[in-house]
Amino acid sequence: MPEPATPGARRGAYSRRLAEEICTRLADGHSLRAICNDPVMPHRATVFRWLRDNAGFRALYATAREAAADTLAEEIITIADRATGRDDVPAIKLRMEARMWVATRLRPPADRREGGNTIAITITTDDAEL
Repeated sequence: MPEPATPGARRGAYSRRLAEEICTRLADGHSLRAICNDPVMPHRATVFRWLRDNAGFRALYATAREAAADTLAEEIITIADRATGRDDVPAIKLRMEARMWVATRLRPPADRREGGNTIAITITTDDAEL
């Protein structure tokens, strides 16, 4: 159930409490559009302005988006585990693929997240015997 209206929420005043609530909902897998449709939450344009102007919020938001990717991955596993022989396989596959598509876009590539450092694995002929 939504909380009582927060004064100034729709007007765009930055609030750490609102920022944390937005990020908690994002991490739980809610879309920013759905969150901002809640009348106690700021408008999407306001959230984008906060992202542009507030480095602390940007960091919190990025962490929430990565957590959302993990949430979607957990949903994919649940969908697959609950599938039975009587289920509509194409519908299950579509639900899983949609979540995979979104999850890959929520997590930045490792080379960007780690400042360009990547791990390279090379298999040599010596390793082939293992």
